Amino acid sequence: MSDDLKTAKTALAKLHQDMDAINRLARPSYLKVIEQMERAMEPIRRQQLEISRALEMSGAAARIQEIASANQHWQELIKQASTTSRIAESLSAAHQSWIERIKPIQYDISHFSQLQASAKLDLCDTSLRLAATERLMAGINFEAIRSRFQIEMPVISGLESSIAHVTASYGSLAESLREISDITRLPAFVLPGATREIYTTSFAIEALCTWDEREDDDEAETEIQLVAEAELETSGCIALLQQVEPGLARPYIGARDALYGNNADRARHILSSLRELWNHLLRRLAPDDLVAAWIPGVPNQKDLLHEGKPTRRARVLYVCRELNNDPLTDFLMHDTRALVKLIELFNRVHELETELTDEQLRAILLKTDSWLMYILQISMGNFQK
Repeated sequence: MSDDLKTAKTALAKLHQDMDAINRLARPSYLKVIEQMERAMEPIRRQQLEISRALEMSGAAARIQEIASANQHWQELIKQASTTSRIAESLSAAHQSWIERIKPIQYDISHFSQLQASAKLDLCDTSLRLAATERLMAGINFEAIRSRFQIEMPVISGLESSIAHVTASYGSLAESLREISDITRLPAFVLPGATREIYTTSFAIEALCTWDEREDDDEAETEIQLVAEAELETSGCIALLQQVEPGLARPYIGARDALYGNNADRARHILSSLRELWNHLLRRLAPDDLVAAWIPGVPNQKDLLHEGKPTRRARVLYVCRELNNDPLTDFLMHDTRALVKLIELFNRVHELETELTDEQLRAILLKTDSWLMYILQISMGNFQK
């Protein structure tokens, strides 16, 4: 897997450069770059087919099967033939964030091809990240983590259950996007962001594994690149948080700064800040009074109130109320729960007087950055055309 990932990443980096060059041409042609994408991803596609068959036969954990199936689906979409009829309709149905990428002067075949190529290149990046996620998931042993840190079974089982649900909901999201046009109708950040969420969750859990359970040097090199990409993608989360609630941004910046400080109690500082952040942010994005006023219009009101107060489920549903995309809403719901369970696990490890390493703290911070970026992008109206 590692060699194929490294080769594909190199090829895709070149394709990104080629796309930029083609976009600047007066009469661009995207057929060649699309063909190159398919060739670059062919080793990964073949490997995914083999992995999927092996997983079905071995009875592997459902979370791994869900990831493998989703990746196989993305591979099929990359190879999906482009439909050139109704070009204007296809372009006009695309979300504004995609149109801003290609800036078409008129709705002709070249701009339709540009939209298709841009979406397929995103799918290639998504597939590579998901292949790495699959490897991380396969290496996670929840029982080994429980035994190593002497964690109570309810904490571990709660996290394991949340991971199973978030991977299943990602699989459902993948199944709901049957054509390239289904992807381009959504904002451009949606699919890469959801895949990043799955990856950073796996990365954070894997950080708690012992070194002999983890990757070899070649895989570590690929992981360093993927982590750096995720950090770059989420680098704007603080700016978004400051727009929503400056009062929450300041302590979070302090928590991030603590990672590189000499404070002996920095783990407690970081983890307590993360715990407070997600709780206060959800309440800021979905205030009690607004959620309570919105709930009567919801068809399924199960688990939306507890002792008269909106539940976490209700708040996430409220944030997603404009999405009009049930699989994506469901994914964000389970993704948020997974973050909560992750923070609970890291807190419990720290409470048991186990010293968390810089790498482990960096991993949970990256996961939080990713979740912040995703939920803030959704909540700030990016689903408007």
